[in-house]
Amino acid sequence: MGFEIDKIFLPSVGVNLVFDMDSLTPVSRSSIIYDTSYGDKTITIAQPIVPVTSETRFDQLHLTTIVHFKQRRARVGLACKPVKFIDQYQLANNSVTKALVIQYKEPPIETNIRAAFRLPLSQRHNIKAKLLFNGVEYFTARDFKIKDISFAGMGLVVPKKFGKKTNPLTEVKLTTPVPVGMILVDKNEKDPVGTFPVKTKVVRLNPNYSESHMLVGLRITAIMPESEDLLNRFIHKAQIDELKRISKRG
Repeated sequence: MGFEIDKIFLPSVGVNLVFDMDSLTPVSRSSIIYDTSYGDKTITIAQPIVPVTSETRFDQLHLTTIVHFKQRRARVGLACKPVKFIDQYQLANNSVTKALVIQYKEPPIETNIRAAFRLPLSQRHNIKAKLLFNGVEYFTARDFKIKDISFAGMGLVVPKKFGKKTNPLTEVKLTTPVPVGMILVDKNEKDPVGTFPVKTKVVRLNPNYSESHMLVGLRITAIMPESEDLLNRFIHKAQIDELKRISKRG
């Protein structure tokens, strides 16, 4: 189907700037649309948490957002390039913030992000989890901590010892399958954002992360579509909330 830019990319819509989408290591940065000029084929967006500058290097750049149609959701993207960096952009409430003007090329197309921005978890946006390893359940706070999460996986910080005893989780090996149950938490909400299981496998180990902890990287190998949608919205909202916090502070 055809996608109409002026019905998708509108002011206040949440978007992602995706760098090098077709590479093995694309990078995604969340933003919000401030203004549009379809005649000039330009869109003004908030500077992402990690700013885009004239020194930012990339081979491809796409502005993307999620649309829903016929009981299906799709990510729609526009090939684009930055054309103006604004340090003092005035918002409707008369506050000022940093903004970025991008110029896009038509047509908008359905896209796919193979990897994404890794969200560092915070006091407000956090994840409670349990995982199963060698038939034993392990829990966040007590046995491990989720350091960050993306659409594709998560990083765990694992203490090497409990007192004088070795943490059994330190025995995990590359490619080990690890089922994980997750609870997405926004401290500003009364109820959890979502609760669901995922299947993962170990893809990275760093036993020298610190003297007392090791780092375990998990890749998500199976997740239900509705759970993936919850996770995507949780990550995106956390990034947008952080962007708003930084804008107010500025």
